[in-house]
Amino acid sequence: MPKHRQDSSEIDEPSLEEDFHGLFTSTRAAFDSEIEYQKARAGMAVGLVLRIAGLTALALALVFFLLMAIIMGSLLGLATLVGPWGAMGIVVALLLLITFWSVLKVKRAIRRLITLFSASEGDA
Repeated sequence: MPKHRQDSSEIDEPSLEEDFHGLFTSTRAAFDSEIEYQKARAGMAVGLVLRIAGLTALALALVFFLLMAIIMGSLLGLATLVGPWGAMGIVVALLLLITFWSVLKVKRAIRRLITLFSASEGDA
């Protein structure tokens, strides 16, 4: 049986205004869900950053105590060989040498950083 074309007055099509309203509504819903998703991600990131900061602080504190134990052990060990004042002199001298070496390395790194940025400014 041949299909007859329906009259346009019988077809229930949404108007242009209803289309725009539907588009606006779905866009708004997508935007709101994206905002909520990004808020959840930001909250999770903050939690992870706080956890990392706490664990880093703990690790640095333990490294500090480790170094103190090494220094005290060195003092006690050397005190039996060269006396308490000699042990303190040796440990202090060694710590000063390590500090001086660290300062030289930092100064060299700062010079390299300054050179890196001054070279890139000339290129721009």
